[in-house]
Amino acid sequence: MQEQLFTQALGLTPPWAVDSVSFRPDEGAIHFEVSCDTARLACPVCGAADQPVHDRVERTWQHLHFFQFKAFIHCRVPRVACRECGKTSQAPVPWA
Repeated sequence: MQEQLFTQALGLTPPWAVDSVSFRPDEGAIHFEVSCDTARLACPVCGAADQPVHDRVERTWQHLHFFQFKAFIHCRVPRVACRECGKTSQAPVPWA
């Protein structure tokens, strides 16, 4: 339930979604685990549709605060291996 609420609050749409929320009051922070659940995406370089996900790289961003709490987004971001332009590039994330 809270995952759906924060997925909407962060403005995420499929295939992006919040998988888990960890509220850490002692740290003054909320941590969001976000995923992109797909095996194929458009190439971020040339725009060719339906390219395979090559791998995923763990990244962390500090987002705008939620109330008085720092907010951190953790995500294994997909990298796309394009068969059209031959480049392997990180997919753009919707919160950056």
